[in-house]
Amino acid sequence: MHILLKFILIAFCLASSINTRICGSYELNKANTKCNIPLVIRGQWYSWENGRSTTTEIDATSMSKRGTCIRSMEENQVNFTFVFQKSAGDCYTCVKFMVRTVNVLDKMESVCMTLNPNEYESPDKICQFQDTQLNTLFSENYIPVNCRSSLEGVWQFAYQNRFRFTGECNNPEAQIKSCQTAGTQFLITNQKFNITYKKCPGMTGTFDGVVEYSCLGDWFVDKNHFFAVANTKESRKDEKYRCFLKNRDDDLYIGVSITAECNTLQTVEKSPERLHINPVKAEVVEAGCRLPQNYSGEWVNTANMDADVFINETHVIETWYPDEARFRRTIYVCREQRGSRYMMARLTDYVCFDFVPRHHNIIRYRRAKTPVPIRCPVAGKFNFTQKGDFLFETRILGGVTLSPRPQITCKDRISDFAACDGDQKEITIDESFCLDVDHRGQPVDIYSDPDYRLQCIGYWKENLKSYLMTYDPLDAASMYRCWVYQRADLNRVLMSQAIGSFCDLKQDAFSNNYTEGATVAIEMTEYERERDQCPMYFDDGANPWVHADNYIQVFKYGRSSTLIISSSMLSVAVLFTILL
Repeated sequence: MHILLKFILIAFCLASSINTRICGSYELNKANTKCNIPLVIRGQWYSWENGRSTTTEIDATSMSKRGTCIRSMEENQVNFTFVFQKSAGDCYTCVKFMVRTVNVLDKMESVCMTLNPNEYESPDKICQFQDTQLNTLFSENYIPVNCRSSLEGVWQFAYQNRFRFTGECNNPEAQIKSCQTAGTQFLITNQKFNITYKKCPGMTGTFDGVVEYSCLGDWFVDKNHFFAVANTKESRKDEKYRCFLKNRDDDLYIGVSITAECNTLQTVEKSPERLHINPVKAEVVEAGCRLPQNYSGEWVNTANMDADVFINETHVIETWYPDEARFRRTIYVCREQRGSRYMMARLTDYVCFDFVPRHHNIIRYRRAKTPVPIRCPVAGKFNFTQKGDFLFETRILGGVTLSPRPQITCKDRISDFAACDGDQKEITIDESFCLDVDHRGQPVDIYSDPDYRLQCIGYWKENLKSYLMTYDPLDAASMYRCWVYQRADLNRVLMSQAIGSFCDLKQDAFSNNYTEGATVAIEMTEYERERDQCPMYFDDGANPWVHADNYIQVFKYGRSSTLIISSSMLSVAVLFTILL
């Protein structure tokens, strides 16, 4: 009845020429019932606006000094526009929030507009942001985040402040240190960094001091890379929050704000404070192998923009010059060798090179890009149910088929999760799997392919949680996905897929939405049938390096049948014989 009334009212408004205020009031009332401010916007925020400290409190339905929300709009779950009114008859204020991180918001606000009694309260008319300043809001109850995406490494720097002194203070002892401690149980150590300022003789305004910042998150605007911080030793709010700016084209300069606002950072060159950074070797990686002697010398890599390459017995230094921005340099250190394959270490990870022996003035090599799959810690045939923001859907891998597939009537369909190949290294997911079999017990649907194919590339256990990494080259969001998995019963397994290649600290096997860093959660029940030949296997990752003496064995009965006995079975049999 409600839907029919809505349709009649809309049709009446479109067809008639009466005052549109009658029709507009219906949509406004509808907006009133759904104007719910999301959780990411709510809270107590600090900002520096028009030269004054400002505190803003936002709850589910209102904003301090702006009134009650009467209309809202959303764009891509990160941009939110709200129309506020203090009381009936007052003017309307439009506020647009752009979610930068969980701790930082950008805000644009229109002037308070008064409408005539017969005018319709349209956001298109109220929300006018011409020449409106962008203000940054910092959460007063912030949650520190990992600093790696914002700033990572050790640098010596020179600094200048346009409001304190002229020139650039370059002291060799001035240093920025933002290093990750892998596997530490104190997570806060990876969520902050230090800047050590040193005084320059003869330059007033320079000083000696150490500033410790907690990272509040980072975001990109075109080529500009912003990240926000909070001074952990500062209690004054106007001195606590700061913004930093880097540029993708030239990351050897960093702009810093001197107030709690980001709108003063238009470019790195015109920032109130600018840091000129130079990388410092903080840790020496010892070489573990040697490259062939006839590789030493200077080379040109034609596969990387004619990059300059210098090779000695243990190191490969590659420098290339892109069309934009400054040069880029990567240093590889030889760590291990097996035949023609060399595992080389670089700043963030390891790369495997397979070299072909030198031929005249040419060195040929292959560089590994795709990981090698391993045995999955969760294997078998499972029927699953799913819940989350992005569910597994039916699709056709590879696009349209060459010929139409036969129409098969299926009475029983389930969602299937399986790892049944010979080595159990690949996971297949079919959102709509046909269970029907013929009179011989064979599957009726032999033409359909699974919707997803995932390769297991690593698993481990940390903080009492089991983690799995998978690789899917067809995944548009991220080829690498992190999972949290848990065994719930003898034949039940719970799994949660992360948004990207890393798992949030709050994510567990039940997580199913973005607030916990997950996209979907599945609950699986094992259902192996006689002809599936897909035994269940589970490893919680407590010791991922152990070689489990457990593999698929198919016993064939007949004249040519053979018996396969593992080493563990043989040792038990010998022990039993001795005891007898």
